[in-house]
Amino acid sequence: MFNKNNAVPGFHLKHLPLAMAGLSGLSVVSVPLVYAQESAGAMEEIVVSARRRDESLQEVPQAVSAMNSEELLKAGVTNLGDLQAQAPGLTVYAARATTSTVTAYIRGIGQSDPLWGVEPGVGIYVDDVYMARPQGAMLEMLDVERVEVLRGPQGTLYGRNTIGGAIKYVSRPIGEETEISLSTALGSYNQRDFKAAISTPLGENVYARVAVGSFERDGFGENRFTGAEVSDKQLYAGRAAIEWRPNDSWSVNLAHDVVYDRSAVRGARRLVPNVFEPFFSGAAPLPVSDDRYDVDNGFQNQANDTDNSGTAVTVAWEGQGNWGFKSITAYREGRYNQAIDFDATPHPIADVDGIQVDDQLSQEFQWQYSGEKLDGVFGLYWMDATAGGNVRNRFGLPTALVAPGLETIIGPVMAIYGYSGGEVQTDALALFGDLNYSLTDNTALSLGARFNREEKRAIVLNQGFVDENFTTPSGQVTADFDESESWTDFSPRVGIDHQLNQTTMLYASYSEGFKSGGYNIRANTVQVPESQSPYKPERVASYEVGFKSDLSPTVRLNAALFYSDYEDIQLSIFTGVDTTGDGNPDSFFGDFTNAGAGVIQGLELEYLWAPSDFFTLSGNATWLDAEYKEYISSGVDVANEQEFTNTPELAYSLNGNFNFPLADLGELNARLSYSYRDDVYPTTDLSDLVFQEGYGLWNATVVFTPPSGSWRLALEGKNLADEEYRTTGYDLRGSGFPIVTGFYGDPRTLALRLNFDL
Repeated sequence: MFNKNNAVPGFHLKHLPLAMAGLSGLSVVSVPLVYAQESAGAMEEIVVSARRRDESLQEVPQAVSAMNSEELLKAGVTNLGDLQAQAPGLTVYAARATTSTVTAYIRGIGQSDPLWGVEPGVGIYVDDVYMARPQGAMLEMLDVERVEVLRGPQGTLYGRNTIGGAIKYVSRPIGEETEISLSTALGSYNQRDFKAAISTPLGENVYARVAVGSFERDGFGENRFTGAEVSDKQLYAGRAAIEWRPNDSWSVNLAHDVVYDRSAVRGARRLVPNVFEPFFSGAAPLPVSDDRYDVDNGFQNQANDTDNSGTAVTVAWEGQGNWGFKSITAYREGRYNQAIDFDATPHPIADVDGIQVDDQLSQEFQWQYSGEKLDGVFGLYWMDATAGGNVRNRFGLPTALVAPGLETIIGPVMAIYGYSGGEVQTDALALFGDLNYSLTDNTALSLGARFNREEKRAIVLNQGFVDENFTTPSGQVTADFDESESWTDFSPRVGIDHQLNQTTMLYASYSEGFKSGGYNIRANTVQVPESQSPYKPERVASYEVGFKSDLSPTVRLNAALFYSDYEDIQLSIFTGVDTTGDGNPDSFFGDFTNAGAGVIQGLELEYLWAPSDFFTLSGNATWLDAEYKEYISSGVDVANEQEFTNTPELAYSLNGNFNFPLADLGELNARLSYSYRDDVYPTTDLSDLVFQEGYGLWNATVVFTPPSGSWRLALEGKNLADEEYRTTGYDLRGSGFPIVTGFYGDPRTLALRLNFDL
């Protein structure tokens, strides 16, 4: 009789890349440890501790997409943005006008607004610590053990609930022997990366690991007005950890990480001429940009600075019996100084800058149980977070005088200075648990639940100023309030799986997810009184069925079908307002509202074909069908006119891996990849100009490894066809401003990377 709990001995990491690309089901799990069995000429079996215990990946009835450091190297993944083609249903890119702020969507659920007070729809975790803000979360692959992508509601296994899914960054563990690793890369646009890490014992039962990284390159374009670089990279990161292991049962880990981003602003391509320009320059407006990276920005503040750091203390105990325990105490803080020249011209038509600060203190307690038939995890999570700052808006508008019987006479330029300031305080408490009970040797029942309580307090003061330095208030106050609201939620999960035989498993699950409501710190209560009211929480109910199967010793196919009922969808929309009372919009603010309800259904496939030791074919494919069932705008249901953002109907990737033994010289591994993404609307305004048509990208890597394995030389090529594609943008025409800009993905780049392990 086949037993799901049988251990699989003799596993190690070095063969993970062969099987990694084609494995998944649905829903979501954590993957603390990944192994692969050596098996010449056949597919390896992979074992994961996805549900806090070791088990074969093909027996886990939930989705697991993970890449370890070796696979990251061979796939050319250098930061979280490169993961987009590596997991089904994932969209991840740098937010508008930034280089290190994450916008992430999984299965059509996410959040594109990074301003304080807005919860992300996809959680970013660093070593089990939740990052409450997306700034600085576009993490580099510095001293990484693996990266995991978890799809679907996360309430029953993770401390901080995220409604769409999670991306989890796991640092390399501290070894008991002295280890040194060095990496350097030189490439296009004067790319120059350097990484170093050392792990060493400090004394009896005390060990430490330190890693530092510098990631630099020249800009993809320049500011033709000032001559400065744009879209360059100047990012520096570090991590230090010390761990005390008094015996085999206990460990205490103290870790600290930092990210400093001093990159220049990202270049935004001007997609329409700005007809306001002649009233500033007396000349015709600049045409549509002929380059996707060059800009003509005149805004003096071109800051894009991000400082992000965190400290965590993890105490773990693993008893000799059935129980284990873990305590994670963490503090994170950040400061961000950023600017956007919305109009993309030399003139002060729409220039915005601001400073954001945040801090969060969290405590998580976990209890794990592992028995003959029953396994589970239980937890208590608490977080106290504060985020705030200010946003300074500078608008320059031509005025018009109208005389009876005469044509409109253009008057002088009018300057409007608006200021949004305040903070949002979040207090979150959750109880969660997930149990798995073996009904028979081949059938198991899973039950999970989460109870959430969140309270938010918003302190907001938005007002006008009379000078560009924002020193003298104009007396016009658009919002001034101190409000609080709380929400509670109960999110269950139930699943069942059946091992049909040794190579095929069937499963089904139902899970619910929750994302708290909040307040819009950009509120304009004079023009839009309801903008002071809190927006409602999001909720999703997700149904999934799937199978995992090894169709033969060389073919693996996993498939899952899901249906998500999505309610009270939170959307950020730019809205024009009339501050002068002349009936025409003369400024805009970012409104935040609940759109209504929608349905997202889809099919995910992951596959692997390993016909020989020398060649494997792998990849994934996702079909998504997302539509609004209700979308109330100005009291009218316009659901038939709306589309989900960042949700391509079809996306797939195809990877060919070639292994060439070079006798006594070592091994050459080559990988050629193609990924395709269907048409997509990146923004909620459904701009016809920011809209991105379907496109495909070619990437390739070649890695040479000598027999000793102590060093590796890799040649990486990304976007080899130099495809021009937008990731996001702004369209402010609906707010009364003739402004449309687009932010583009990276051009073709080549890099030569050398890694040493000493």
